[in-house]
Amino acid sequence: MTPIHLDAKFWSGFAQNFWEKKPLAVKNVQSGLREVTAAEIFELLVLFANRCRKLKDPEGFKLYIDSFRADADTTLQLLPGKKDKSLTGYHERMEKHFSDYCLVCDELLKVNLKSLHLLTDFTDQLYRHVGFPNRFAEIGLYLGNYRKTPFGVHVDSCGVFSFPVLGKKRFRLWSPEFAAKNPALDRASKYEKFKKRSQVIDAEAGDMTYWPSSAWHIAESDGSFSATWSLGIWVDRPHVDLLMAPLKSVLAKKIGPASEAVATEFECLHGVTGEVTELPQAFSHSIELLQSLNAQELHETFLKFWMQHISLQGFKNIPSEEFKLSMKSRIRLRSPGALVLWQQGSEKSYFSFAGALAEGARGGSLLRLIRAINNGQTCHVDAYLKGKSGNTDLLALQTLAKGGAFSLA
Repeated sequence: MTPIHLDAKFWSGFAQNFWEKKPLAVKNVQSGLREVTAAEIFELLVLFANRCRKLKDPEGFKLYIDSFRADADTTLQLLPGKKDKSLTGYHERMEKHFSDYCLVCDELLKVNLKSLHLLTDFTDQLYRHVGFPNRFAEIGLYLGNYRKTPFGVHVDSCGVFSFPVLGKKRFRLWSPEFAAKNPALDRASKYEKFKKRSQVIDAEAGDMTYWPSSAWHIAESDGSFSATWSLGIWVDRPHVDLLMAPLKSVLAKKIGPASEAVATEFECLHGVTGEVTELPQAFSHSIELLQSLNAQELHETFLKFWMQHISLQGFKNIPSEEFKLSMKSRIRLRSPGALVLWQQGSEKSYFSFAGALAEGARGGSLLRLIRAINNGQTCHVDAYLKGKSGNTDLLALQTLAKGGAFSLA
């Protein structure tokens, strides 16, 4: 079968004909995501599971047995371990005890940075054609022998791409119009009478499927083992909601402590006829402050917010590598594809990585260091951060390091 390359031509056609419009199934997709092997996925699962066991908290994992979600203790006991040796080995252990189980890991990439660029290569191309998500994208791994999605027929607020790694998957889809006329479909695990009005997509390793956020859906199988990546692009944050965060920030800064008030003083609520003609002083004052905002101030506020937003590369979170920096540290960029973003405001320089925000003197030593690192250089911290601002700049650098921007050389 001729391989399908996810190039600019593919994404242009996808954006025009399928994105948030209708489902798509593509056979033999040539994508970097296929480079993440079953063996590597198993290693990631064990690594994450070990961390959960150490913390005694299975957060990031969800385990369903016979369609019921297991409690925290049971989940911890049944997570993959090194002794399982492989995904199929884990399945063989689980199948001895459970005829229907589903393990979901929503945070798998948090424990390893090695394969993240394969995911961002995919999403970067997508975003260029459909736009950068106002909320985020997140990827999860579904594995098990479950015959149906444990929580039944449902609809998400995200468009979904699925990539089977092992085994076969079938996705059954319904239109939002049909679901609206048939409310019994919501969370249904018995839906035989609705099957005739559904659309079926079959996929196996090497394939890619997509359905829009409006599609009601459920995954099905014959009870064989499968493992599938599921990438959701959330589309439930309209532009006006995105604008509220920077507007709230700039208004709170202008108003000061009064912005935290939980009650509003007034002189007269309304007239004897019920007519409302007067604004409370706090409202009038806020209008004056909004009118006093100049274009440069608004531009800087929105630019700083946008920088933070895109520094997450469109994801809910980015895996980090925490380590303590010192003036003697030698650091380099963690990944050539994940630059530390920066901008110069009227008074300060601002930096962002993985949603973290740091600041330094405008055009100062910290900016020179970040530009050198973004340029691919390995840098001695103390060669840049000197003088009175050195310690302050080091704290800002540590903020970026905590987000996973650097690796030690």
